[in-house]
Amino acid sequence: MKNWLVLFAVLCLGACNTAQGVKKDVAIGAEKTGEALQKGGEAVESALHKSGEAVGGALKKGGDAVQKVVE
Repeated sequence: MKNWLVLFAVLCLGACNTAQGVKKDVAIGAEKTGEALQKGGEAVESALHKSGEAVGGALKKGGDAVQKVVE
C-alpha cells in the first residue's frame, strides 16, 4: 500500500510540474506573438503612410496640371 501512495505522489508532482511548464511555454509564446504582431502593425503603418504620400503627391501633380490647363 505504501508503494502505491509513493507512486501516486510522484505522479501528482510530475503532473503539477508539467502543467507549470506548459503555462510558462504558453506565456512565452503569447509574448513572442504579441511582439510579432506589433512589428507587423508597424510595418503596415509605414507602408500605408508611404502609399498615402505617393497618392497625395500624384493628386497634387494632377491638380497642378489641371490648373495650368485652365489658366
